[in-house]
Amino acid sequence: MIGATLSALVLLPASAGAQNAANFSEAARSPVRYAIASTQAAMACAAVPSLATAETTIVSARLVPAADGVPEHCRVSGLIQPEIRFEVNLPSSWNRRFYMHGNGGYAGEAPDSGPRPAIRANALKQGFATAQTNTGHDATAEPLATFAMSYQKRVDYAFRGVHLSSVEAKRIIAAYYQRAASFSYFDGCSTGGRQALISAQRFPQDFDGIVAGAPVLNFVDTVTQSLWNGLVLTETPVPLAKMKLVADAAYARCDAKDGLKDGVIDDPRRCDFDPARDVAQCPAGQDAESCLTPAQSGALKKIYEGLTVNGKPVHFGQPVGAEVVGNSALPGGTTEMGWSRWLIPPTGGRGIQHAYGDSFVRYWGAKPDPALDSSKFDYAKDIAAYSDARVLLNATNPDLQTFRGRGGKLLMYFGWADTALPPMMGIDYYLKAVAANGAHTPEFFRLFMVPGMFHCRGGVGTDQFDPMTSLINWVENGVAPVSIPAARSEQGKVVRTRPLCPYPLVARYSGSGSIDDAANFTCKAPD
Repeated sequence: MIGATLSALVLLPASAGAQNAANFSEAARSPVRYAIASTQAAMACAAVPSLATAETTIVSARLVPAADGVPEHCRVSGLIQPEIRFEVNLPSSWNRRFYMHGNGGYAGEAPDSGPRPAIRANALKQGFATAQTNTGHDATAEPLATFAMSYQKRVDYAFRGVHLSSVEAKRIIAAYYQRAASFSYFDGCSTGGRQALISAQRFPQDFDGIVAGAPVLNFVDTVTQSLWNGLVLTETPVPLAKMKLVADAAYARCDAKDGLKDGVIDDPRRCDFDPARDVAQCPAGQDAESCLTPAQSGALKKIYEGLTVNGKPVHFGQPVGAEVVGNSALPGGTTEMGWSRWLIPPTGGRGIQHAYGDSFVRYWGAKPDPALDSSKFDYAKDIAAYSDARVLLNATNPDLQTFRGRGGKLLMYFGWADTALPPMMGIDYYLKAVAANGAHTPEFFRLFMVPGMFHCRGGVGTDQFDPMTSLINWVENGVAPVSIPAARSEQGKVVRTRPLCPYPLVARYSGSGSIDDAANFTCKAPD
């Protein structure tokens, strides 16, 4: 639900970051990358520590020789008081663009952990100056939300870390090349998506273009509902093996709702799936892998509908469609089911949603309590203790007029089969942004829903796409994306291509030709 580092309880976005890194290399082939002449370094890498200030220490600066296609560059490690660590990479031949990528989960990643080296390398290959930050804490020493015992670290994680790291990175870039970056870009998914929206909302001057993937924008309600989901499945476990029954029944009922039976539920809102009606039910007193017990059907229905308090919905539920086995976002291309790990741990214990929610309620309340029994969390009464967390963490402000006024462009995407975050949260925010910013909102902000995609990537849909090239072309050439080419691969081979369409448009089959060829689809208004 919130990104990932491949350390303690890593969330999928770690590999989502790897996906973005791969997309970045694809983006390099777009001519918009070379619209600006390159600039050479104007100072020696060894002299960069002299750029330190009272608040910012340059811990090290070393010249990294060219290798494996990555050009020579100056790698700068810095510290912003009190504990925000950041890294800046300065290619000796620079394309005058700044690229910063976001974090996963509860952040705290080291520069060389997970997908970060691949993202850094691919950006440098294209001539970008890059930056990253740990947002003010170390995940190995303070796993999950334990860092939130410190209010300073709460603020740094919520928004200060990314903002100040971008400010310092751009200051160092300007000094190193004796000119400021012509364009600045931010790219993140999950927690990185939240950071992306926070940047547009709180610090509209920081970036010219922003990619916000699957943003955990309503952080507080998302993670507390994640805890509730975990408690529902703790009270009534549903073995992962039974989810194939659920997936088969859901797809049998809803796959063709869009007029095309293609193994993808393109919009779960069309699906009237009911596990008690559509899945084989176990006889009274019996339990087998070939059926659901009444209690299991009831538990699934609760998760689909979402948490309610006093009869009113608190947040959006889990949409139908992620129960299926699809491409994984795990390293090595392992195949997995969407509910695996996030909701139902394959080897026992707690799912990731449960673990994240449990850690949040322990450490982010007005009075952090590591000993708190999260199984007794009262959603009607206890949630009031997290009002300050809402102010710090939530990226729900729809007013983007300042960002728009300075020419900013925002591209958001969300997988319809996301099991970490409820995808409807993204649509809800987009509609509120349109209401707040007017009918011309698509001139600077567009949302792309991805049918069948899990959290940030993976799933049964076309999960491989390059939002960064589209964003750069929009920012620098004024060409708004009318669609984004997307692909699905199996065992390293592309097996399907489709266009991703700006919401509310959807991809519709022309009626002839292969359903696996994007050329036979166009973006149209939904039925």
